[in-house]
Amino acid sequence: MAEATPTMVFVYGTLKRGFPNHSLLVASATPFVGAASTAGPASLIIGPYSVPFLLPTPASASSGRVVSGELYAPSPAALAELDALEASASPPHQTRCSLSTGLGTHIGVYERRPITVVVDGSGEVVQAEAYFAHPSYAEALWRRCGGEEAEIGEYTVDHAGEYVPKSERLADAAGLIDAIHRFVATATDNRRRAHGLLP
Repeated sequence: MAEATPTMVFVYGTLKRGFPNHSLLVASATPFVGAASTAGPASLIIGPYSVPFLLPTPASASSGRVVSGELYAPSPAALAELDALEASASPPHQTRCSLSTGLGTHIGVYERRPITVVVDGSGEVVQAEAYFAHPSYAEALWRRCGGEEAEIGEYTVDHAGEYVPKSERLADAAGLIDAIHRFVATATDNRRRAHGLLP
């Protein structure tokens, strides 16, 4: 019986070498394939806690940039650890990832979905997967962050300097998703106030 081809994972934020969550890849001895970039335009923004979010599709036809990152070949066990870090729904691309807390059931923070990337140097085109912002909030987060003006092509060390690790956030599993919803709601409330609809 032939071995299954490992899933390649494109990371673009805190899992990159020299960034706050890279130790997870080191601890699981996940092979580094190479630096890579998205094959086409993608929308990468920074949300609450300086957490990067790759959006499922560029939010408008004119938006998006080629996003730089790194390509890895995790084992199934390492992939499960990455899914846990990202609280993701994973293939077969479930529409919900339930996070059961005392506050109820929440949509997952990320979805692991297919992406086409190009390995820097060799130009090899690779079918991989990446962690995308969950569609339940992606567009609202993009708008709240500033839309096209907020899109970046690379999550840098400067961005990571503002990153708040999971251990320093709210203790429950829904901490980040709740922060995203509060962050998005702030913009909605501000617009309503501006139009005299809220005190």
